[in-house]
Amino acid sequence: MSSGLNCTQKKIIEAAIKVFSEKGFEGATTSEIAQKAGVAEGTVFRHFGTKKGILQGILLQAVNNFQKPEIALSLAGIIERKGCESDPQLLIRLIKDQLSSIQQYLPMLKLLFYEAQFHSEVREAMYQKIARPVIDLLREPIKQKQVAGDFRRLDADLMALSLLAALWGYLVWKEMAEDRENADGERELAQFLDIWLKGVEANSCRC
Repeated sequence: MSSGLNCTQKKIIEAAIKVFSEKGFEGATTSEIAQKAGVAEGTVFRHFGTKKGILQGILLQAVNNFQKPEIALSLAGIIERKGCESDPQLLIRLIKDQLSSIQQYLPMLKLLFYEAQFHSEVREAMYQKIARPVIDLLREPIKQKQVAGDFRRLDADLMALSLLAALWGYLVWKEMAEDRENADGERELAQFLDIWLKGVEANSCRC
């Protein structure tokens, strides 16, 4: 299936994300997806073949949207500058803008993370096509900082993973915490990245 979706396919994908999120992949039916999309069930089959085909379509969209996203380049820039050179506020705003654009895809991402537990092909694609390229992109600036003595000599992949996992947690938390809706996003992100770069100990020592 082509990565470019037509209008009908987009409607089916959007409807499927909602139905799968409510009932899970196994509990959902193509008739429910068709009804939500406002199309005939035969149209769903014509475009995606099977219910599994719809899930693969959702996965393909996620891969197209998030493979080496701009936010990874922004994070790499912050790591290289250690968050205190050039114009850190410009970088913070850049990441804030990228996170805002990613938030619209949260339902899709949460669905895929959940279904990855049960579908090996989803799990493999999420890792190889989305997570792995970003970790690869972050590894080099982290290693450069380790050589310069700015970062502890820990596993660079795990350090990159910890940053990605924390950012994902931050996005989900922002969605859940209604009391943070009007919080200063740039200030929060500045503190968030400072915690990752410097740790939480008041007088941290290198180990």
